[in-house]
Amino acid sequence: MSDKKLKDNLSRVKAPSPLGKSIFVGLRLTDAVWQYAFLHRGWASQLVQRLGGTSLQVLHASSGRLNPYYQLLVVMALGSGLKQAIHMALISEQELSSGLGFGIGLFNTVFNSTNILLSVWSLTSQSPSSDASSDGSLRIQPTASVAIGVFAYTVGILTELISELQRRRFKKDPNNKGKPYGGGLFSLATNVNYGAYTLWRAGFALATGGWAWGLFNFSFFFYDFATRGVPVLDEYCTQRYGEPWTDIKTRVHYRLLPWIY
Repeated sequence: MSDKKLKDNLSRVKAPSPLGKSIFVGLRLTDAVWQYAFLHRGWASQLVQRLGGTSLQVLHASSGRLNPYYQLLVVMALGSGLKQAIHMALISEQELSSGLGFGIGLFNTVFNSTNILLSVWSLTSQSPSSDASSDGSLRIQPTASVAIGVFAYTVGILTELISELQRRRFKKDPNNKGKPYGGGLFSLATNVNYGAYTLWRAGFALATGGWAWGLFNFSFFFYDFATRGVPVLDEYCTQRYGEPWTDIKTRVHYRLLPWIY
């Protein structure tokens, strides 16, 4: 068995980091603007064509607006950016260097941009054919992959945000100083916020690039959290909290997602 120490991508030191956090929040809040321009200005379609693919019609023929499916994707990008900006600005107490803030922000934008690119490529796009109708309707008649993807995205985003707000409220109570939190949604899985992130990332991917891309995203993040993120955090919490953390792990049987792992 390898004795290689697992890498913790985040600092566990609590300290203000105005520059690093400002960079991260700025990148996440401007991501939706970039994704909108990527679509509306035709950059995504042009890139697909340069790569030898066939792009779909992104804009409504008469109005020049994004077709409903692509409006939905921009909203999903906006939702992910808002959630992460809220976490960084109001919840996170850990220090964040400017380099790491930029890197994590860029990482999320790259994944969102890849989703958008696949949504434009005719081979992978989940765009409903009815989006290209000429009646001006803004109704969306989603395919199964879009419907399931949006559902998984919504559940994941809300679960991640609510669980982190619940933990923040617990930590803000002076009576709970030095205690680990295992209540609320964290009573379903010790790292339910990690599992929720995996879920919404997979949902976004499913709604844009289909089942193969959705499964890849789920597997990628699930594997990283299961083999690195959860063990690293477990080691940190064991050293910091000791027996109370062990008690939580004994009571809470799952680590990422209830009834899965």
